[in-house]
Amino acid sequence: MFVKAEFRAIGSRGSIEGVALVDTGASFTMLDRGAADGIGVKYVGRRVRAVVADGHEVEGELAIVDRLVVEGEELLYAYVAVFDFPARVREKLREEGLSDCCIIGLTTLELLQLVPDVTTGRLRKTSALLL
Repeated sequence: MFVKAEFRAIGSRGSIEGVALVDTGASFTMLDRGAADGIGVKYVGRRVRAVVADGHEVEGELAIVDRLVVEGEELLYAYVAVFDFPARVREKLREEGLSDCCIIGLTTLELLQLVPDVTTGRLRKTSALLL
């Protein structure tokens, strides 16, 4: 079962929203370059790499969105990784009824104190753990 979450990413020129895949194997929340440029993210000058499900590596750029809202929880000036999503990834996301321009990663979830619940396919609020 996929875990899904409602999201809204707001940049200097606009916003995108929908229901995104929650990828617990992804460090950063990822935006497709076309969507990211369309809403006006701010690139920070740092390259990032990711390995996609089929094992090949893709390279992108770290950027900041003005606001990132996931399941009603809001982060100001959130870091995202911007990639050119491969066509097969975009197609698979659409087949599952998900946004084809955003995948939510663990850093975002941790900052918002959200955890994936595979029994419901949704996120739930949690408390921070201090040791």
